[in-house]
Amino acid sequence: MSNRDDLLKVLSGLKPDRIPYIADPFWNEKSIHKFVPENCYDENTFCLPSDDPPREGYSSEARTQASRETAVRMAQYLDMATIGVGKGGVFTFGHGGPGEIQPVVIERTNDYKILKYEGGHKRKVNFNPLSISYFDFPVTEENDLKKLILPAMKNPDRFIDVEMDSEFFKESGFVPTASIQGFFSGVHNSFMSFEDTAINLLLNPEFMKRLIKRLAQMSLDAVGMFLDRGVEIIDVCDDLGTPDGLLLSPETFREFFLPWYEELVRIVHQKGGYVHLHSHGNIARILPDLVSTGIDILNPLDWNENPNLLDIMKKHGKDIIICGGSVGDFYKRSLEEKEFIVNRACALGKIAEKGYIFGGATVMECNSHEEWNVLQAIIAKARKEQL
Repeated sequence: MSNRDDLLKVLSGLKPDRIPYIADPFWNEKSIHKFVPENCYDENTFCLPSDDPPREGYSSEARTQASRETAVRMAQYLDMATIGVGKGGVFTFGHGGPGEIQPVVIERTNDYKILKYEGGHKRKVNFNPLSISYFDFPVTEENDLKKLILPAMKNPDRFIDVEMDSEFFKESGFVPTASIQGFFSGVHNSFMSFEDTAINLLLNPEFMKRLIKRLAQMSLDAVGMFLDRGVEIIDVCDDLGTPDGLLLSPETFREFFLPWYEELVRIVHQKGGYVHLHSHGNIARILPDLVSTGIDILNPLDWNENPNLLDIMKKHGKDIIICGGSVGDFYKRSLEEKEFIVNRACALGKIAEKGYIFGGATVMECNSHEEWNVLQAIIAKARKEQL
């Protein structure tokens, strides 16, 4: 029984041999290099161009078979169920791959690097301590929308790697996934500042609907390209809240963004795929809306952000597959706390009526090798015994 088989069982409403694991285990490239054997990663693994060796961006050449084999070794090493397709897309949750806007490094020092993304905005990644700031957004007013240049998501050259990635990952026992930007966070992370986004949603709704439509259509174009090339799960990262609640009102979400989730699910299900939504925050107030769209998997449901997680499971566990159950500051916890968190999370599999997937055991380079090795054993044991 492969990891792919276990995940497909959950997606079909059946009990797996082990709880599937959808991994997003590393905050940065340094932690990959610290904890993972060298033959498990290359320049195409992470969602940012590599620092070691330094690269400005991803190659325009077709991905090699050796790179695919490297991605499979990473999945085997982590014992995860999915592999993201495309350069930069190995890990899921809406980060990396050709369905998102892509970065190039325009400045690099020992302390930071600055990335410029398709569409025009920039991000500064500070290395120590790790932090990311967003700036130079291309849209501030209505006239900017006319000048906005977006990547051509229907260009087959952009998806040159996807069909062979999908085929090889399936043959190797994994489910191929692909990432698109969130309909809400894709706006304020990449095209308009959060402040301007919030103001314009209130004061310039028709302008915002035009902007959201353009960005949403870009992502939906990518979805079609992925599904036609063998991808089985579409991951969309859309952080809709904080531990204190939603970043926008339920009414605003329903007016501007819910229709695009309905359209996403319609397209994906029509082609036989599944939708996996990744959203941080306490989003309980709009869970009925999200469930109503037919989304298949909801992640991460951080226990600290959703203290009533068991109530959420009782209300919605029959309608949607729950993924996650860990905490965002997992890497800071003691090993004893980590063991408790993993077992508590995997125990959700016993009460998740439709199905459960484990996710959310992120580490950083400040963690030790000994702790990493023990943690991997804890996760493997919990995924079997807590089922």
